[in-house]
Amino acid sequence: MTTTTTTTDPAAAAGAAIGGLLGLVIGLVIMGLALMGMFKKAGEPAWAAFVPLYNIIVLLRIAGLSPWLVILAFIPLANIVLVVLLAINLAKVFGKGVGTAVLIFFFNVIMYFVLSYGSARYLGREAARYPLGQAPQQGHGAVGSYGTNQYQS
Repeated sequence: MTTTTTTTDPAAAAGAAIGGLLGLVIGLVIMGLALMGMFKKAGEPAWAAFVPLYNIIVLLRIAGLSPWLVILAFIPLANIVLVVLLAINLAKVFGKGVGTAVLIFFFNVIMYFVLSYGSARYLGREAARYPLGQAPQQGHGAVGSYGTNQYQS
C-alpha cells in the first residue's frame, strides 16, 4: 500500500491570493467607474460609487426603492428578485423602456456605463411610479421640476 502526500507550494498560494485580490480591486474600480456617472446625474456623491455595499444602497435610493432592500442581496433567490426590481426601476428613472430593463438585467455593468455616460437623463425617483417608458420627460432632469416658463399651481 502506498500513500501519496500532496503539498501546496507556498509561492503558488501567495500568487493565487495576490491575483484574487488584484482581480477584486480591478472589479471594484470598474464597477465604481460605471456607477459614478449615474450617481453624478442623480445628484449623489461620486465617491459613493467606490464604496462596496454603500454603492448598492445609493443605487437602490436612486432607483426609487427602499435602501433596506439591500438585505435581499444576501438571500439566495431573493437577490435575483432584487436585481430584476433594480433593473426595471433604473430603466424607469432614466426614462427608458422594457428593452433597456432587460439589458440592464443581463449586462448590468455595460448598461451602467451606457446610462452613466450616454445621453440618458435622470428623471428623479418619482419616475419609478410610472410604467416603463412612460415617465414624463420634463424639467431639467427630474420629474416634477419646473422650467423657466412653467409655474407651479
